Formats: sequence, C-alpha cells, structure tokens
Amino acid sequence: MKVVLIRPPKIQGALERSMVQHPINLLYLAAALRQYGRDFEPEVWDFEVEKFSEKIAREKFRKSRPRVAGITSMTCNLKISDAVMGWLKSEDPQLITLVGGPHGSAIPERTLEEFKNFDLAVVGEGEQTLLEICGRAQKGEGFEGVAGIIRRTADGLKREPARPLIPELDWLPNPARDLMDHALYRGASTPGLDATLHKTTELFTSRGCPEQCIFCASHLVFGGKVRFRSAEHILKEVDECITRWGYRHFTIDDDTFTYNPGRLEKICSGFRGRGITWDCDTRVNAVNRDMLKMMAESGCKKVALGVESGSQRVLALNRKGITLEQARNAFKWAHEFGIITTAFFMIGSHPSETREEVEMSFKLMRELDPELMAVSIAVPYPGTELYRIMKAQGYIFEENWEKYTHLHSIPSWRTENFSPRELVKLQNRLFRRFFLRSRFVVKTFKKALSWRGLRYYSRSLWQIIEYLFIEGRN
Repeated sequence: MKVVLIRPPKIQGALERSMVQHPINLLYLAAALRQYGRDFEPEVWDFEVEKFSEKIAREKFRKSRPRVAGITSMTCNLKISDAVMGWLKSEDPQLITLVGGPHGSAIPERTLEEFKNFDLAVVGEGEQTLLEICGRAQKGEGFEGVAGIIRRTADGLKREPARPLIPELDWLPNPARDLMDHALYRGASTPGLDATLHKTTELFTSRGCPEQCIFCASHLVFGGKVRFRSAEHILKEVDECITRWGYRHFTIDDDTFTYNPGRLEKICSGFRGRGITWDCDTRVNAVNRDMLKMMAESGCKKVALGVESGSQRVLALNRKGITLEQARNAFKWAHEFGIITTAFFMIGSHPSETREEVEMSFKLMRELDPELMAVSIAVPYPGTELYRIMKAQGYIFEENWEKYTHLHSIPSWRTENFSPRELVKLQNRLFRRFFLRSRFVVKTFKKALSWRGLRYYSRSLWQIIEYLFIEGRN
C-alpha cells in the first residue's frame, strides 16, 4: 500500500528559505512503516526543495496513487497544507488525509474544524500512530479506538485516547534517507557553516525537553520530559550516513543536546574516532568549560545557545531557567576553544518586556560577541503559556495563522509596551545594530578572504540585506 508523507513549501522570506534541512521527521515515519508495517510503500514529497504547484502535486498523486497521505505542518503552513490535501482529495475522494505537528497537537479539534481537507489530526509523536492508521486503512477498517488521533465522524469530531510516548527511542530505525533526492538540499542546514565545505545531514539524538519556557511548543509533541537514544544507536546512524551517502558533518537538532553528560562523552568519543565535524543546540546552563573543551576536541564547530533576553526579570518571567552569568560563561568557554557561537534572542518573550529591557538585550549581545545572532519576535503559539497569557490580556487581535512566524510577518498581536509595527521596528533595529558593528564587519571580512569564503559570506550578506531592506512584510 502506497503512503505519501509531505512537507509543504516554506512561505517565509529570505532568511528562512536559505536554511534547507533534510525532512528527518518524515524519514523516521517512512522508516517505521517499512520496518514495522506490512507491505507499506512510503514516499516522501518535500516541497521545501522540490518544484511546487497544484499541477505538480496532482501529477505526483496520479503517478503514485497512495491510500494514505500525511502532511507535517507548522502553524504558519496550515493554509497551504490544507490546500495540498484538497487537491489530492479531489483526485481521489477516498484518500485518507492526516496532519501532524505542534499546531494540530495543541488544538486538534479546532484544526479539523478550520481545515476541512484533513480527515485525521495526529496528536503527539507520530510513528506508532501512523503504523496503526495505515494498518487499518490497508484492511479497509475504520479508525475508532486508534490512540493519538482526532477523527471526523457522522456525529462530529471524536478525540481518541492519548498515545503513550515511545519508551525506548532505540526502537526507531534509521531515517529512510534513501527516499530523498540528496542533490536537492543545496543550502546551508545551519547558519555560519558553509554548505559547500560541509556535506551535512541532521541527527536527532533525543526527544523532548523538561524545561518550562512559556513560549515553547516542544512539549505538545514530545511531552515535558527528555528521552534519549543510546550512543551506540546514534553512531550506527552516523556510520550509515558516512558510508552510504558520504556525509561528514552532522547538525544535531535536539532541543538540548548536552543534558546527559555520560552519554555525551560516549558520543563525542565516537565522533572523534570517526573524524567528523558537527554542531548542536543547547542551553547555557547545560554546559561547562570541560564539556565544551571535549566537544571542540571531538569536532564540534558550532554551538547555538538560547539567551532570549538581557533582563534577568524577563528571564524569570518567561521561565527560561538561566542566569546572565551562565550565558556569559557559556559563550566565553565556547570562544576559548574555537567553537562558533550563535545567540538566540527574542523580543516579547514575556509581554511585559520594556524598551529598556530590549536595550539590555542588545548590550548583552554585544558583550557575548557571538559570531552569529538571531533575534525573533516571540510568537504566541497555541498550546503555550505565552498564548494563554496574551489571550487573557487581549493582546492577540486575530488568529491569522499565516502570520505566526518569528521573522517574516507583521504580527497580529501586540505586547504591553509595543504595537505590532513597533515589534518589527525593534527587531530590524537590533539586527542592523549588531551586524553593522565595526567589530562584526571586520571579523566577517577576515573569514571571507578566500574564494569559497567570499562566495559564502557575500551570499549570506545579500540575504541579510534582502531581509532588512528589501523584503516586505504584511
């Protein structure tokens, strides 16, 4: 039985379109269908990199003729995701369509009410739920009692019982990377590392996060705790990527890679023995000097760290759980060992943030002096505490999901002290002040003193210029 798994096209602007990552979440689903299902033939359509139009989607469907089609969707992509499923259902009204992702997990009933072309919403982790859905579809059975879904019935929407999380992540097979066209992924998978120098794929070595940040939606899919793959399981995937596809750099996309120091030491030893390079995301309170030294010695080229604000008051209110001193130490240690750093900041991570506190964030950016910095407007995603706070205070004007992006829209919400347009002006101003500093310009110029460096950094510079000065927002 054919099963199609779809990633919709990006609707965002220049900065996010320049980042191209492999659809590992869909490749995990496909791998689970092949390993644990019976006669399932999954396909992956990745419209982030493949040519996209209604005609193309219809032609692909006619060629494949799947029984089940699933699409992963962020909040801002729901409208186009629904349109894609509508095109496919018009080709075959018997097609079973499902949507997964954090939005559908947060408000699944409302998702199905608003978007009529989804038959089912998958709530939470998807592999075992998809296996059961496809098994039922293969037998021509209904979906009553399938844990982890919301479904349509003659009497309205029906929520089935929650599905427990996969207890042992080593149950997961390696992502089905053979189902993607590797040549299509030409952009950098992570800012600051030239894709022409680093043939890169992504790894997920854990799922979930135990932290309580009010703006984060991670818990909606993977729960409020962290589960780990074993070092041995991870290194088998790394070996497959090296020998089968020639990947030598790995972007680790865990929410926080360094939570388990004992496991980290084993992984770093394995990376070091294989002579590969890698980068990761983590927290400033989940690293220490010795850990970063070990990471650098095992090939870590970059670490991205969430700081969010230069105000300790805001950090306490948004439940980030870190101190400014921890941030200073983490960046100091990373720079000591030659690791490229990215600092993530937010405007409005708590709606009471003041203009003075935004200025404190800029001062901290300058003090930390990361090689890269990203400042986003905090988005009140459904299911987050930030959404509940802003909804209760009347700060959300309309729930136009296409505007729910960090970087590329004028928000349809405000904060206590800033209007939507003021939020955008503050964001752009912070970007300009940081990237146009003489220190940043000189450091970047030195990196560009080679043909490849010139090509990479000139392209990156153009994307920043396009974002700040050319690209419009609506």
